[in-house]
Amino acid sequence: MKREPGKIHFAKYEDSERLQRALQLMLDGLARTTREIDRGADICAVNSAACELRANGFDFRCIRRSRPAMYQLFNVDQAKHLSASLLKKLVVA
Repeated sequence: MKREPGKIHFAKYEDSERLQRALQLMLDGLARTTREIDRGADICAVNSAACELRANGFDFRCIRRSRPAMYQLFNVDQAKHLSASLLKKLVVA
């Protein structure tokens, strides 16, 4: 099976406790290091989680790639609304 370049396989936010934990930690809008996210959300592949959250519509970016890498969630209000909307679909379905 051949994939388009630049496309990733990603978990749906509403089905992934890992992505939900990462987002919950970042909802204050503060920048955090990879280690802080790793420890705070109990996930080890922070860059992968960031890519997956972006694929789900969240504005979660790496803002500094040098050591230590730093990540930040932008548009926090939009992220809260999107999270609630995606999780609400689970309750309704």
